[in-house]
Amino acid sequence: MNQEHLAEAKSLLTAFPGKSSALIPILHLVEDEFGYIPQEEVDAVAGLMGVTAAYVEAVLSFYTLFHRQPTGKYLIQVCRGLSCHLRGADRLARFLYEELGVQRGGTTDDGLFTVEEVECLALCKDAPVVQVNLEYRPRATQEELGRLIAESRQEVARHA
Repeated sequence: MNQEHLAEAKSLLTAFPGKSSALIPILHLVEDEFGYIPQEEVDAVAGLMGVTAAYVEAVLSFYTLFHRQPTGKYLIQVCRGLSCHLRGADRLARFLYEELGVQRGGTTDDGLFTVEEVECLALCKDAPVVQVNLEYRPRATQEELGRLIAESRQEVARHA
């Protein structure tokens, strides 16, 4: 971590009643800095908190919000919970994989899009749900996702 984030992480350790409660906010600092959580930062966070790297890894593997590899500019997460599955989320995921030429968890060669399937986005009443960079897309359709991809590519091209 850079010095600013390290100072913030140290202050988080005292802001919570138990040191371990600061782990998730500290991991957010790391991901904000790097765009993902590199292995050396897992070790650094574990040392800072006085826990094992395995403990930090266990938290990282539980939450879909954290990433161990760099992701694309647009992170597309398709919910695969029961409601979403019953309403066609698997078809949406297949559409995205074919449209973008990636496999599950893959990132396009240009680094623009990463597609993941996640366990639950907690918006079951509006299934199927897709989340793009933490913005919910309730009742998502292939047409909407196709437009999103095209518009995102156009936006990047305009700013290139």
